[in-house]
Amino acid sequence: MGARRREWRARGSGMLSPRVRALGATLRSARLDARFGLRELARRIGTSPALLSNWELGQRAPSTEDVSSILGALGAIGDTKELILSLASGALGPGWFTPGTQSSPAHFATLTAHERAATGLVVWAPLLVPDLLQIADYARFACASEQPDPGVLEQVVAARLRRRDVLFGVDPVQVEFFIGDALLRSVFTDDDVMCRQLRFIADLMVMSRTIRVRILPDGAAPRLVPSGAFTQYRMKDAPPVIYCSHHGMGAFLADAQAALYEDLIERLDEAALSQADSLVLLTEETTRLARALESQREVNDATLAEILAAEERID
Repeated sequence: MGARRREWRARGSGMLSPRVRALGATLRSARLDARFGLRELARRIGTSPALLSNWELGQRAPSTEDVSSILGALGAIGDTKELILSLASGALGPGWFTPGTQSSPAHFATLTAHERAATGLVVWAPLLVPDLLQIADYARFACASEQPDPGVLEQVVAARLRRRDVLFGVDPVQVEFFIGDALLRSVFTDDDVMCRQLRFIADLMVMSRTIRVRILPDGAAPRLVPSGAFTQYRMKDAPPVIYCSHHGMGAFLADAQAALYEDLIERLDEAALSQADSLVLLTEETTRLARALESQREVNDATLAEILAAEERID
């Protein structure tokens, strides 16, 4: 590991910065929207398909002249053009703070580019179910405060669910989720949604070979527990990148800033329950919620029966 880190420092990681990956993903999206094939666009701008592919994958950084050529060939205008030019202007910076919620174009492009590029993820979620594990109804609760418009909300939820392709595709990424014990008993959503959400996670823990979910118990020493959620993207040919989601902003940290999180991940690994013990705890909470829901249904049915019987006596 030490030799590999020295190699990264020697060659630099700017060519693989978060902004470069966002630029590549946005260029690819613009090309597809314009209905251009990779070879056709490469021919139009006078470069090789292989180099253009490297740009789109974030494996190399195009020059501003190359980006301008691409925009001209695609006929990109308006917001798309402005976004791509803004990404290109600072593409070699090591980290990046992107404004806007996860549904904003730059934020979403950077997020999904890292999820697709990663060979492994480590996720810490102390209070809310991680994005990649959310069912549709839970995601609606999670996104509703930022997207009050119902039509837009459904689009945001659909986009979030599509991100789960990295977990279930042909070559699924290895992910270790650490979740807080408090999350299981959260009043963030109603019991029915939470019960189905926890059952979904439990099923994944049993069936998936690439997903691990471990619970951090309430009794863990405070010094061992990071207070804020984060995701680490482990890359094949570059140092890890850390993503932290804040209200109205996303932070993508690289190099020395990202290295600080290695210690936090070691603390999580030390304090969390095993996968097997976590599954037991998760199943117990799912069963408790299911029984509570059944009891509530019985009460509701009995109340309805009394109302109907009273109406019959009146008639």
